[in-house]
Amino acid sequence: MKIVIAGGRNEADFLIGMMLSGKHKLIVINEDRSYCEHLSSVHDIPVILGDPCKEYILQDAGIKNCDVMIALGEKDADNLAICQMAKRLFAVKKTVCTVNNPKNVELFETLGVDRVISATYMLAHFIEQASMVENIVNVLPLNTQKVLMNEIKVDSSYPVVDKKIMEIDFPHHVIISCIIRGEQVVVPNGQTKIMAGDRLLVLATPENQENVVKLIIGSRI
Repeated sequence: MKIVIAGGRNEADFLIGMMLSGKHKLIVINEDRSYCEHLSSVHDIPVILGDPCKEYILQDAGIKNCDVMIALGEKDADNLAICQMAKRLFAVKKTVCTVNNPKNVELFETLGVDRVISATYMLAHFIEQASMVENIVNVLPLNTQKVLMNEIKVDSSYPVVDKKIMEIDFPHHVIISCIIRGEQVVVPNGQTKIMAGDRLLVLATPENQENVVKLIIGSRI
């Protein structure tokens, strides 16, 4: 498949790695110059520097007739605009976006986005379904790949406490997708500090599973 990933950073990193391992063709569009330079240095894929909300940027990126557009921007309205332009102006077959406000899930689907993902809804679903001991594992299919989701409650003795995510040497196919902090749901970035009491939702490929848990909790397993 030919897939466009617009916006995002940590989420985009994870998806890019997974999609490339699945032999998909990718186009990445991002406003962050340093991130674009990073991607260009580590992946042999088209990387377009620019605002994916602008029609001419999508045109320059050559997204016409792509199979999937995935919008990962910080603003819900921007992600909706990207998906609508992709489908209406560039004949992209399927659109997917993330939203911060769970109330936008049904609205955006009504407005034509094929799949709308809310971190809050995902958390509620996984926590409800989970059988927890110290951490829980759910298997999410992604084409022929599998992604494991761990929920890990951070103890004050864990080595990651008070560290920024960017300071932790996570393997390539690993991402902290969400942090539950008290009654708040935090969508983290590289500058986000991990605090004692946080509940981390960590996505990892099976081969990285044990190393990730060891990295977070120390050499206890």
